[in-house]
Amino acid sequence: MEQPATGVAGFREVDEHGKPQAPEAGTPADAGNRPGGPRINPYIAVLWAVSAALLAGGAWWISAGISNSGPITGTAPALTYLAISMAPQAIAAGLAIAVGLLFWHAHQWRRRHD
Repeated sequence: MEQPATGVAGFREVDEHGKPQAPEAGTPADAGNRPGGPRINPYIAVLWAVSAALLAGGAWWISAGISNSGPITGTAPALTYLAISMAPQAIAAGLAIAVGLLFWHAHQWRRRHD
């Protein structure tokens, strides 16, 4: 007898005639139907913030490096040089995180709608 899987482990309660029963309130199968809208995963939110910070920081350092075409002077020229030389890698890392998160969101959406 084929039954659609619900809950975390894929088990479903049936009555004495083999008919599926509705899940009780508070069960894992009911977890996605809570009122109040979607729940936000804090780790995913932090990854989005890190991605935005890497993209914005890298773009800012590149634009600061382009506008400062003269010799690097000041109290920490090595730090400035390091930041300007690492800006493209920061942008690439920010883009990689963003693309990875988009694939993760697509996978989660597909899993919820199948």
